[in-house]
Amino acid sequence: MYLDLNKINDILIINQVFKFDKAYYEKTDIRSLKNVIFNGKIYYDYENNLKLEGICSGIMILPDSITLEDIEHEFSFEIDYLIDENNEEIKEYYEKMKNTLDIMGILWQNIVLEVPMRITNSDIDKINVTSDGWDIKNENKKEIDPRLAKLTELLDDIGKE
Repeated sequence: MYLDLNKINDILIINQVFKFDKAYYEKTDIRSLKNVIFNGKIYYDYENNLKLEGICSGIMILPDSITLEDIEHEFSFEIDYLIDENNEEIKEYYEKMKNTLDIMGILWQNIVLEVPMRITNSDIDKINVTSDGWDIKNENKKEIDPRLAKLTELLDDIGKE
């Protein structure tokens, strides 16, 4: 979405739903995005730099880390972004001659930061996590190493005395 910066007299309020093309998340773990909403404002600060502030929220569809099934993951984050003409990072979104700004790129950079490293469904107990020669260990379940089983029996006998 290109914003015409000539229209900013004081503050430009943005309440918009964004739809990202599949080309954006082609090389990421994100399978799709739904209901991406940005509520915020853009204005010139006291040093005459553009400032973008607001809250972006939505739903990203990600693969389950174990089963690779689709999982909906809600996200919400605040943006407080200073758009400086000399910032190399922002030059591709900010066109000085036309006086326009594409905030989709800024939103996309922040959405990618919200992707969790690992996500899984809460029904892990129903999933077969063993097979021939391998097993996924449950960190919450305390299992006794069979090599130390005799030691625990000795400790139990000492505790009874």
